[in-house]
Amino acid sequence: MQFKFSTGVWVFGPGVERFSPKGYREDYPIVKRIELASKVKGLQGLEFHYPTEVSHENLDEVKEALKKYDLKPVIIFPHIFHEPKWKRGALAALDETTRKEAVRISKETKDIAEELGAEMIGIWPGRDGFDYPFQVNYLKLWDNFINSLKEIVEYKPDIKVALEYKLEDPQSYLIMGNSGRAMAIIQEIGSDNVGVNLEVAHALIARENVAETVVFLARRRRLFHLHLNDTFRHFDNDLIFGSVNFVELMEMVYWLVEMNYDNWFGIDVFPTVEDPADVVQESISNVLLAYKLLERIGFKELREFLNKADPIASQRFIRERLFGDIAKEL
Repeated sequence: MQFKFSTGVWVFGPGVERFSPKGYREDYPIVKRIELASKVKGLQGLEFHYPTEVSHENLDEVKEALKKYDLKPVIIFPHIFHEPKWKRGALAALDETTRKEAVRISKETKDIAEELGAEMIGIWPGRDGFDYPFQVNYLKLWDNFINSLKEIVEYKPDIKVALEYKLEDPQSYLIMGNSGRAMAIIQEIGSDNVGVNLEVAHALIARENVAETVVFLARRRRLFHLHLNDTFRHFDNDLIFGSVNFVELMEMVYWLVEMNYDNWFGIDVFPTVEDPADVVQESISNVLLAYKLLERIGFKELREFLNKADPIASQRFIRERLFGDIAKEL
């Protein structure tokens, strides 16, 4: 299998969190972040937010840096969740002026993607949701969200749209909370150029089995992109891929191979005190390790066990293939 690894340029930011509002390291300019990313072995692409990381003001500068360090632009995300104006929603906002501005920024993100040479934009509707009973008109919330997405998808349809779902945070309930809701939204939009950006931590927080979700989306040809990380399931802390749930995520890699996934493997981690390049590098290494271990176990043999649905036999076989005499002595 050929792996194409990308990561967000935001990973190389200052590591801001609520206990350290200024972050734990220097807030490097965009070109320096691209340079730092280029030091990661096996990294081939970068992801950006518009307009905070790439815009018409620095587009030529970003293009030049990507060319210099031989990195490809992969996916651009509209930044429609951090500023105070989005506190009551963006694409689903009940205030029409706010909603239209979110749509406009998302369309401009497609413009930037086209000019930069990225094939898709990603949308994470982090402020589109609610916190309390009797807070919002759910019907208008959903109508606004669907109408906004339709308008964005139909604009420059050659640029794909990858929707990134999440159960909660920063809102108590986000409108697109799991893969099933994402697919329902995609079906209602009714266009082939909209799919899903599957983030591992978001799927785990939603109590999904990530491998099954891969199959659920890929068999519908809607798995457009991946954001790889890990979590203990109770907080979206974007840890090193495979650092917590390695076996479960190894199964995810197995099904990515089986479903012939050939898009980018995006590393979406959030290092605060650790070196960002090291965290990205470890994540890439864990993906490759999972694949190498699957080769050792045997894809053909795994297929046979999966068709038998015998968990004891398959667990025993996997253990003995991976650990040899140590496992047999148990």
